[in-house]
Amino acid sequence: MTFRFTRPALACAAGLLAATAAVPPAVAQQQSPALREIPADKAKLTGQMTVDYNSRALRSTTGTDVYDLTGLDVADLMILKGTVQRTPGKSLTYSLKFDVVNPSNPSQIAREVAIMRGDLIIDRDGRYVPDAGRLRIDVVKGNQTSSPFGGAIQGRNVTRWWEVGEQFRKAQKEATKVYSRQVEGKVVSIEVKNPDTLRFERTQLAAGPFSFLPETRVSGNLDYDYELGNWLTDSNGITFTYTVADRSFTDRISGSIRFVEEEGNFTDKAGKKRPFTGFYEYNLRWNEQAASNDNAFFDASAAQAQSDAFFSNADQSKPGLYGRVYYNDVEDGCKRNRGQDGKEKCVGPTRSEITYDLKAEKLNNVQLANWVKLETLILGPLTDE
Repeated sequence: MTFRFTRPALACAAGLLAATAAVPPAVAQQQSPALREIPADKAKLTGQMTVDYNSRALRSTTGTDVYDLTGLDVADLMILKGTVQRTPGKSLTYSLKFDVVNPSNPSQIAREVAIMRGDLIIDRDGRYVPDAGRLRIDVVKGNQTSSPFGGAIQGRNVTRWWEVGEQFRKAQKEATKVYSRQVEGKVVSIEVKNPDTLRFERTQLAAGPFSFLPETRVSGNLDYDYELGNWLTDSNGITFTYTVADRSFTDRISGSIRFVEEEGNFTDKAGKKRPFTGFYEYNLRWNEQAASNDNAFFDASAAQAQSDAFFSNADQSKPGLYGRVYYNDVEDGCKRNRGQDGKEKCVGPTRSEITYDLKAEKLNNVQLANWVKLETLILGPLTDE
């Protein structure tokens, strides 16, 4: 049985910080749901999304890719549903609705309390600019508010799937970058040839849908490795800066999202077996000790051992986000492009069925919510390949 919040209940769920205004900041921080660590049995990020890549399909006359998020459960916090329409190289148009969970009683869910809407414009330089399309989160029930996304994200150079091969050939001839991290007290390093960067330029994440989830500034890089299809953070990591109860916080996220190309089956949260053609393996850490640049050194003679250690997710006891995002890709009715060997090949999958199976370890509500908001902004680059 599902309970709907009454208007007073919604106002209470969306305004818990206001109720702490008269108490000392230290006490307010302890009481704020933003900083409440998510219980281990609830700390999950699960759900499904289907992507129709109409820009790659012969059957389509629109050329608009459609991301259909049928339900992304973010712990016992909120549920995202809706669509994102993408015109490659031009814009993404958002219509994602938020169901919110009553923090005091998780059995109570308020439906469609807020909506993420507007356009994420891609300019001539490949930058994603939320301001240009008034991308925002509007709380439409209870205490109604509107909070904008802002800043910019310098997008990857590749906007079309079939250009990846050319970029990889260029990467083999150009500069390399060394990535290092602490593993069991030792610094391990890997080398990537000419990584392509998503650069967060004072990117602003909108507040909401709860009032205790604050506006957040994001800076840093998320780098793409064409050779292996992995996403990596450099030594600076990605930083999230926000304020709760008049105190400023900065989280530094480091680690990797590693791509594994293999076929198999997995069991979803409903107990159903589902096929996959590949998956991303998340190994992201919050506020992990940074590797010293002085100790960062790539040893080519031990490259494979260094890589295995760098990407290992055996230790999942540290605060972070772990698990897999499964892809089941099909290429039915695809457009074709002539490859290096002269043969016609599909320019990419025409449809992807994506299943999230991630767990958060020792993260609080604002930390997990911030990462989810950031991922919604970079759906296009994350799913290009």
